[in-house]
Amino acid sequence: MSGTTKNKPSAADPYSKLAKDVNTSPNLVPIIIGVVVAVVLIAGLVAFLSSRSSSDSTVNAESGAAAATNAKQETASVTVTGEDLPPYPTNPSGFLTDPATDPATGRTIPTLNGQTFDGTPITIGPASGKPQVVVFLAHWCPHCQAEVPLIKKWIDEGNLPQGVEISAVSTGVSAQKPNDPPSKWLAREGWQPRVMLDDPSGTAAQAYALPGFPYFVMTDAQGKVLQRGSGEVPIEQFAAAVNNIAAGVAPAPPSSAVSAPAAGG
Repeated sequence: MSGTTKNKPSAADPYSKLAKDVNTSPNLVPIIIGVVVAVVLIAGLVAFLSSRSSSDSTVNAESGAAAATNAKQETASVTVTGEDLPPYPTNPSGFLTDPATDPATGRTIPTLNGQTFDGTPITIGPASGKPQVVVFLAHWCPHCQAEVPLIKKWIDEGNLPQGVEISAVSTGVSAQKPNDPPSKWLAREGWQPRVMLDDPSGTAAQAYALPGFPYFVMTDAQGKVLQRGSGEVPIEQFAAAVNNIAAGVAPAPPSSAVSAPAAGG
């Protein structure tokens, strides 16, 4: 009987499945490299931000914002020594007064003794021995809210002349008005200059003859008034005036024909 020969099925390649798996699986090497790179970049960014934050907190440890962050009060008692400044010109031709016609020009600013937001004693007056700018701010005043970040940015960019001191007085505080309390506002803005708190009666504001908000009084190193300003002063005019008092140059008459806003900001 003739037999038939059946072909035996060929043995399966024991590596075929493995080879298939290897060939069809995604290449994970680029993914792993990408993850490692991302982790390194994130770690570097965190380190940079931490270093920057630490540096900023050191630089601004005595700033107005630092005291505002640790606020214990929004108003405080103020004592005044010396003569009050005369009234602000009634019809100024711009945001800054003309020194030739401002009755305060050459007058010595009165000395204010008070406290900061965190209760630290503070003095504003002629004894500082530095050219200075005293700016009066009200938390609810829209012109103040616009001016503060401009001045902060100007200072941050390194424009404040060496030796010139800027001090602020927080006045007109009212819990019934917007943007209260002033401490949170100035802390949020990162306001660098130190801040004195006026009392509820506005003693400091009255001594300096505040006409409206914001209000600027600029002096020489002996505390004698060189120029005043009120309203939302353009940062270019503010910068020019500060540079003038730093150089001991007589301020120029105002160039703007726009009148400052009336009292109350």
